[in-house]
Amino acid sequence: MNRINDKDSLIYKTALKRTQNINKKLEKTRMNCFTNNLAVLGTKKDIQSHLKGGPAKNLTNSFFKYTCDKCDYCGIQKNKAVQFDRAHCNIDRCDRSSLLEKSINFHYIDEMTPIKIKDILITYLKYHEDIPLFILCKKCHREYDNGK
Repeated sequence: MNRINDKDSLIYKTALKRTQNINKKLEKTRMNCFTNNLAVLGTKKDIQSHLKGGPAKNLTNSFFKYTCDKCDYCGIQKNKAVQFDRAHCNIDRCDRSSLLEKSINFHYIDEMTPIKIKDILITYLKYHEDIPLFILCKKCHREYDNGK
């Protein structure tokens, strides 16, 4: 699993290509979460808790759509029993939680000032630029997230 974060490895370079040209892709998208003006307010922790599990995870899956027939790491073929996940790079605070926290911090003023959800999510996506996004089978994803 160590070679997955090696910037010279083919795995890393392939995963890095998935997060290129985010601004161009954002200009073309018609996703509902970028067109409505729904806003949130509260503590940074509450906002992150709300967005982390559902909206940010679902956005990562739908915005970074890639067809892949095998796991980036182990090469197992996709089939009915083998599912693939998009795995954020686990070095240098590039994980979903860290990128989301950074995005909230960028827009946050105080607990009483609403922030448009689309602003947080757009910033969150932009922070993915030049960060690899791996396509891993569940087994490899668990091992990668556990640091093995």
